[in-house]
Amino acid sequence: MKLRIAILLLSGVGYGLGAALLSTDDGPTPAKVESLEPKYFKDLGAKRVKITYGPYVVPGNADPETHGMKLFQDMNAMMPCHECLITQYTADLQFINGTSANANKNMWLHHIGLMNLHRTDAACEEWPERMSINGNERSPVDMTIKGTRKAGYYLRKDDQILLSTDAMNLHPQAQTVTLVMEWEYIPGTPDDFDIAVPVWLDLRGACLNESRGARESDLVFDAKTTSPWISQFAGDLILMVPHIHDGNTKQEVYLNGKLVCRNVPGYGETSGYITHLEGTGEHHDHGKDSHVLHVSSVSQCRNVGKVVPGDKFSLTSFYNMTEHTPMMNHDGSFETIMGIEFLHFARPRDEVVKEILAMKPGSLQSFLDWVTELDAQPPVFPLHS
Repeated sequence: MKLRIAILLLSGVGYGLGAALLSTDDGPTPAKVESLEPKYFKDLGAKRVKITYGPYVVPGNADPETHGMKLFQDMNAMMPCHECLITQYTADLQFINGTSANANKNMWLHHIGLMNLHRTDAACEEWPERMSINGNERSPVDMTIKGTRKAGYYLRKDDQILLSTDAMNLHPQAQTVTLVMEWEYIPGTPDDFDIAVPVWLDLRGACLNESRGARESDLVFDAKTTSPWISQFAGDLILMVPHIHDGNTKQEVYLNGKLVCRNVPGYGETSGYITHLEGTGEHHDHGKDSHVLHVSSVSQCRNVGKVVPGDKFSLTSFYNMTEHTPMMNHDGSFETIMGIEFLHFARPRDEVVKEILAMKPGSLQSFLDWVTELDAQPPVFPLHS
């Protein structure tokens, strides 16, 4: 049970999401694998596969225990390869018939999280390595920058990857979905490739212990990190992938006080991200008669520049609940906002491999201790309107 509780961390859930229910399945998630045509580095033997995880049965929002929120976890998820470099991946929530399960169909890929249990996190050294987080915007992660950069995430033979799928069903009846991920990778670790090291930059601090969501009375505000993340290594900052929630207008990342990245969300860019409500007040949207546009993409930053030890990163996330309708919990309160930026640093292969071999896995118990304390913290960010 404790391992299931720990998955809350990966999804970034905290205050206001206590109604989410974790899967009671102890075994690995069944997975279906399909080979696809790789996009880049075919001369190096690149491969691309589609892995379908699930199926997952998500209760309807009329369910009194879950209110349509359910977390599914796999403590040892199937990966596309081992002893390889993962160069790209995408995630999509789909119905059994292969069509996209999105907001317009009352289904949300609320969060997906990946964690390497055999590594140490670069931002919070007590924890295992947080590889990625994504939400219903379903952002692609491409560490090669469309084949122009030789970099990838190194997956070792014995690495154990924790996969969290946080699904939200706004239909009164249960719905069955699958998580479909496409992975592109290169076997081995080519000499001229760098290894991409992920770093989780969060409004709540490196170990998520500094702030806890926004006050419901604040409709327009910007939330800032209280203390910066300080790099302990040198590298090239090649990719920055954000995650925010409805209501966000932009997110900014600063390096030593200088703006280096601005992420701007798009809303309702395709029909899947537009909901049509009838004023029932039963949905997690807002219970008014109107069309609501949801976050459908967030711009990323690429090839940002060199980083050296001692460099300081901070983050500010801007929200305007009057400009963009926020998500609501089943009880009518605002859903917890988020402001996360996943930094990807390209570093020399031999240097990173040496560090990985010397690593001790981060402590799952440390996760459990943090999760236990999480709900007791007040839901207040340092706000600067």
